[in-house]
Amino acid sequence: MKKYVEIWLRSIAAIVGGYAVSALSTFYLTYCFVTGFSLSKGVAVLSACMLSYFLFFAIFIISFAVANIRAWSLMLFFSIVLCFLGLPYVSTL
Repeated sequence: MKKYVEIWLRSIAAIVGGYAVSALSTFYLTYCFVTGFSLSKGVAVLSACMLSYFLFFAIFIISFAVANIRAWSLMLFFSIVLCFLGLPYVSTL
């Protein structure tokens, strides 16, 4: 594969996959903070949003650090699918 195509694929995987995981993690972390730590809803949402930025940047960095982009993309895809499948189990606040 040409180098510039690989860079584009890694960039797309980093941006789209990182955003999807960070958005889904905001839902899960908010639920965990409200139920587990008894935080108020506003504080829980703000804390979850700030932690989801760390997840986004971690996924962005890892997408350029791995050697095999196909394996990374498959792992990221299946983790996003599992997060979507678990959303009905998270109750609304």
